[in-house]
Amino acid sequence: MAIPQLSPVPPESCPLCGGGLETVELYASNAAPVSAKFYRPDKMFASKTYLTSLACRECGHVLMFLENRGIVAPGK
Repeated sequence: MAIPQLSPVPPESCPLCGGGLETVELYASNAAPVSAKFYRPDKMFASKTYLTSLACRECGHVLMFLENRGIVAPGK
């Protein structure tokens, strides 16, 4: 299965309903911004990036995007 190429910027409207998006902040219980870690078999440590979050004003879905998408690229 091919990985779809994502735009380098978050979308202008909700891909689910077409509604307007607004930036929101999501926090874990310790008040730190939500982050994602990626582990690779050939690396000793995980790569980490924070997430940018957008919420749809129409349907209420929350969309999250990696701030540094390069950490999931093959060979990184």
